[in-house]
Amino acid sequence: MSWRSGHIHTAIVSMRVNRWRSLLTMFGIIVGVASVIVIIGITQGVKNEITNQVNAYSKDVITITSTAGNSSSFGVSQVAAVSVLTNQDVRSVSKIKGVIASVPLEFLSGVAKGDKSYPSGLVIATTPQLPEVINQPLVLGAFFSPNDPNPFAAVLGYKASLGLFNQNVPPLGYGFTWHNQQFIVSGVLNRFKATPFSNNTLYNEAIFIPTAAMTQLSINSSGIYQILARVKHAKDLPVVAKKIETVLLANHGGQKNFSVLLPSQVAKSSTSVLNLLAALTIGIAVIALFVGGVGIMNVMLVSVTERMHEIGIRKAIGASNRQIMSQFLIEAATVSVAGGLIGIVLALLVDFGLKLATSLSPSISWKVIALGAVISMAIGIVFGSVPALRAAGKEPIEALRNE
Repeated sequence: MSWRSGHIHTAIVSMRVNRWRSLLTMFGIIVGVASVIVIIGITQGVKNEITNQVNAYSKDVITITSTAGNSSSFGVSQVAAVSVLTNQDVRSVSKIKGVIASVPLEFLSGVAKGDKSYPSGLVIATTPQLPEVINQPLVLGAFFSPNDPNPFAAVLGYKASLGLFNQNVPPLGYGFTWHNQQFIVSGVLNRFKATPFSNNTLYNEAIFIPTAAMTQLSINSSGIYQILARVKHAKDLPVVAKKIETVLLANHGGQKNFSVLLPSQVAKSSTSVLNLLAALTIGIAVIALFVGGVGIMNVMLVSVTERMHEIGIRKAIGASNRQIMSQFLIEAATVSVAGGLIGIVLALLVDFGLKLATSLSPSISWKVIALGAVISMAIGIVFGSVPALRAAGKEPIEALRNE
């Protein structure tokens, strides 16, 4: 047995003899490591779910957004005072090779009134090609078409239909007024499971009307805040995005006042707040790890004091400062790693419980588990270095005087 193995064995024996003290010493490490792994697992699981849901609608869709004014984060709550996107841009994008369809989205305001008043609804003016782009079926009826005899047809989001009409009445063929114009409901979209194409546009609460109807009513809008372009083959997304950017730069006189976003970029923006919350929580867990490290340092300092006579004897028979320092470093690292392993097991149990009891699906990779083990070992070495240096720095005669 090597001297390093002997030190590990000594540390394990010491933990067995002083079970409660060792457990209390490890507590901060256990809580910190478990918290980090659980939060990372939950965050990654939610991000995977959001990405899968967003991709269900937009895996082959490129999103073009105006970045003029304060709309750089895109979404209707961030629409610029004057949008730079135009109908010419929509037509130009639709002519690019590889693009199946290109549709504009214009944000409008105003209270809609059906059986009930619906003041919180979002009204979006768009074209009949929208269903072809968003890949979202209707639960009732059909989307308005270019040949619709009624130019004032409308399609409702799931929550908008409940907000405008009595819940037990299918709203097909029913009318509601908006800007003193009666619109007839031609369809109701199925419930959106995510917010595709934007991190804050709630399509379930939206009322979709034809762009032509908005033009006839001479309603002032903030302009086109998004253009959605569906690509024939998902593998061509980067190439088509480059072409779109080139064409729009030409339309805008070389001004880059728009963003061309791939589906992965849209999904990333949807999880930005989640990442911020995860970082905050992990920061709190790091504090717990720091407290755990301080606890290990304090206990090891007490251990050095208690074993001063042992240190003196070892030095008297030839042990070097390096060997004494290694002994206490290894003991501190062993205690810390043991706490880390308990924390990893606890995190796995918590995540398993979350999967059984909730709709969450945490995703823990081996890299995260390895990170937890490395962090716990690093804490033991860093915070154990002070007691180890103190032990190694004692003179043999001075150490032997301690009883």
